[in-house]
Amino acid sequence: MTYTRTAMQSLVALALSVSTAASEPLPCQGRYQAISGDVIMSSAGMVQIDPRKRNEGTVDLIYDGCNRIVVEGQGQRMPIVRSATSGWSGTLTGGGAKRIYRFNALTPRHIDSWMDAFGGGMMVQRGMKLTLVKATEHQPVDCIFDGDRHDFSRENSAARSFLAARGLTPPSTDFTLSDYFRASQLETDFIEETRNTSSLHLRFLLGSGNVILPATRAATRFREICGAEEGTLDPPRRMLDFTIIELKNPAGVEVFAQIVDIETGKILAKRRAEVPGSGDAALAAALQDGAAQLAEDGFTVGPLSDGKLR
Repeated sequence: MTYTRTAMQSLVALALSVSTAASEPLPCQGRYQAISGDVIMSSAGMVQIDPRKRNEGTVDLIYDGCNRIVVEGQGQRMPIVRSATSGWSGTLTGGGAKRIYRFNALTPRHIDSWMDAFGGGMMVQRGMKLTLVKATEHQPVDCIFDGDRHDFSRENSAARSFLAARGLTPPSTDFTLSDYFRASQLETDFIEETRNTSSLHLRFLLGSGNVILPATRAATRFREICGAEEGTLDPPRRMLDFTIIELKNPAGVEVFAQIVDIETGKILAKRRAEVPGSGDAALAAALQDGAAQLAEDGFTVGPLSDGKLR
């Protein structure tokens, strides 16, 4: 492997680690606890908060159509709109500054946000985490749709094969293997002859003891998650993220497998796998290789959970 390719891999991995996922769950409608602080780092679509500069309050998320949410609280009222590629965004002006907010739902109950403020020749960044306190009635289940514009049939097939090969089965007939992962496409900023300029992601949410939590967006599951009593759901604590990069000349699949701490955004472990070929079997093999390397670092995942605390 040449130095140029090695250096490019390092730059690609870095670029992917600080980017936002294109595919996200629908947020619950209701009241959220909002904890804000300075942004230290963004990683895998999540915001790390500086606890030394921490502010707390509540905000309400109210749907005004499937692609528009009004955020109210702390003396502000801001409409945010759904983007085709990166969650929700809104803008506030006043006080000599323009503030751009971006929101990304990790789960329907947990939302990461960050703000870029411009004014007076300066730019300030501030992060915020939103956690559902109480959902309202009439959750927008009719708005649940898959906003992705990419055919993920290969990735979905490889993910199911990955779970099945590890002997993982759903805890009940209420779930299928497809309920335990999300696929998304992410545009990147690099250009290199042997690679495409976009990457694919397969993401698994991990709960207590690294069990794999359901990630389905079906209406029934969505309503159950939003209406659950505090302390009955197993919140996601970590994420198993597979970043998939297509190789050309010759064809192959490169996978960066990483475990990310959701609270801090810190990458706890990261390994790389590469296999020839471009079909779902090749991708499944790369996923297995990456997961096996993570296991060597002490990070194993499973079994499949129903998402409830016992």
